[in-house]
Amino acid sequence: MISQYLKIIRPHIVVGGLLAFSVGALLGLANGGVFNSGYFVVCYSTVFFGDLSTHFSNDYFDFKQDKARCKKSLFSNHKVLIENPEMLPSTRKIAVVLLVISLLISAFAVIFKFAPLMLLLIMIGANFLGWFYSSPPFRLVSKGVGEVAISLAVGFAIPSAGYLSSKGSLDSWYGLFVVPFMLYALMLALSLEAPDIECDRLSDKKTLGLTKGVKVVFIVAFCLSFAAFLVFLFSALQMASPVNLFIITGFSTIPLVGGLLGLLKIYKGKNVQIPSALNVVSLFIINLLIIGYLTAIFWL
Repeated sequence: MISQYLKIIRPHIVVGGLLAFSVGALLGLANGGVFNSGYFVVCYSTVFFGDLSTHFSNDYFDFKQDKARCKKSLFSNHKVLIENPEMLPSTRKIAVVLLVISLLISAFAVIFKFAPLMLLLIMIGANFLGWFYSSPPFRLVSKGVGEVAISLAVGFAIPSAGYLSSKGSLDSWYGLFVVPFMLYALMLALSLEAPDIECDRLSDKKTLGLTKGVKVVFIVAFCLSFAAFLVFLFSALQMASPVNLFIITGFSTIPLVGGLLGLLKIYKGKNVQIPSALNVVSLFIINLLIIGYLTAIFWL
């Protein structure tokens, strides 16, 4: 039975969260922060348990909608609860426990000086977004702001928690990265939901794909990658920085190219799974490249 609950967890989402947190932590180091393994583990634990909570809560609150899903897409979850409805009560309890653990760790981290108060505030906000993404009465995914919630949680909250783990506070230099990170997180949200558009028509969800169509989703995704590229390029040309922003700008061409190729494939009538995967993989790659570059700076 434990293995069934583990199937609810989406490994690619967990890995993505770790990458985003690590990017934030390494940016803090590059900007004069100090690496402390204890701080890193404690701060990431708040993100990890909060992230896991959303896997269980989303599956629980989307149970009725998932029953009507026509086909499992590449990045969607296994239909564990559909096949095992007796797991529903326990799934909700697990989601609540994980959320409470995330907030308790955040609170103790602040009390025992492992992290500033800002970490607790950010995690309260992130857990709020994660829980009410699919939970009533807000159910953000049904209000047309589900993608925005993901952008805030993944693009701001998670890397910011990483930055706090090494730097101790958010600053204006880190602000240079916040907008591109949130743009990429929005691109990620759109790309993950794109393969499920037709199935989501049977639910109460209100997404960009449902209201505007799949082509608009990939046009917007490409525009987001282009906007992020421009922000990095402008910052490289205009701002002083402890890291070479031209290198980061070079990395940002990866999701730009991925977004363009995905858009072209959509207009050629290709299966939506392919351009969606291109976008998602390109975002993983840019995170890995940034991590590799910042790690090299830190160790060398």
